Amino acid sequence: MGLFNSAPSLKIISATLGLALLCCLAYSYKNYNDFQETKRILNNEKTAIVVELNKSKDSLELAISENSSLKTDLIVERQKVTNLLDEINNTNIDVASLIKYKTEVNRLKNVVVSLTKEKFQLKRNNELLKVQRDSTILVLNQSKKYNDTLVAMNEDLNKVIRKGSKISIINLKTATLKQLKTGDLESTDKASKVNVLQITFLVIGNKISKPCEKEYYVQIIDAKNNIVGEKRSKKFGPMILDYSYSSPVKFKNESLEVTAELALENVEKGTYFVNVYDKGELASKTTFALR
Repeated sequence: MGLFNSAPSLKIISATLGLALLCCLAYSYKNYNDFQETKRILNNEKTAIVVELNKSKDSLELAISENSSLKTDLIVERQKVTNLLDEINNTNIDVASLIKYKTEVNRLKNVVVSLTKEKFQLKRNNELLKVQRDSTILVLNQSKKYNDTLVAMNEDLNKVIRKGSKISIINLKTATLKQLKTGDLESTDKASKVNVLQITFLVIGNKISKPCEKEYYVQIIDAKNNIVGEKRSKKFGPMILDYSYSSPVKFKNESLEVTAELALENVEKGTYFVNVYDKGELASKTTFALR
């Protein structure tokens, strides 16, 4: 009787085990399909990321070939793209990696857009300055002295373009004068008559320059390499600057003309050099000659 009673129990157990096995197989099959679908999605995302990175790299290559003033920044970003492509091509992609790469791709896109806009703006500024420079040439060619001023101005304008957000000085001019007994000043280039030197320059910034207080150091060197004027010294790091006088300036993000008159004695003939320093950095220079 016990043997007959146990038969139904064995059938139930067998059916239960069979059902459990089928459930396990179904679950494993579903997991396998889910894994394959996830793998396919990740690989598609990886391919899309590689495509976007190659687009960014091509854009950077094009910008670099134009030899703009942003070339160094562009080369750095191009190397980042190359490194990222090497990394993603040699890495098994997962969700965490995908998020990291997508974030970097978006950053690179923004960098490319930003650098492209900046390059375009610098190009427009350069074209505008070129038009202004060409117009100025028509006037300054009337005089050798004005021609020398133009050379200094072009150099200063180029510095403005390169430095972008820095405060710069342009249009450095000198005037050699004789002060009469009446107090009036008359222009002269004869050394024996000159007793006043007038120096003028223009301080300029741009939209992102902040108001600040600056001090410019003017260095005047005669034909014998002597400092003319007050003959002061200032240390900037390892550099010791000998200068003739200094001009403090309160810059309020607007163009500001700075003029100074320096009394001279026993002026000799020859070529004189005028250098204007912003701290220890040469900001502008010009020359004048006395006969």
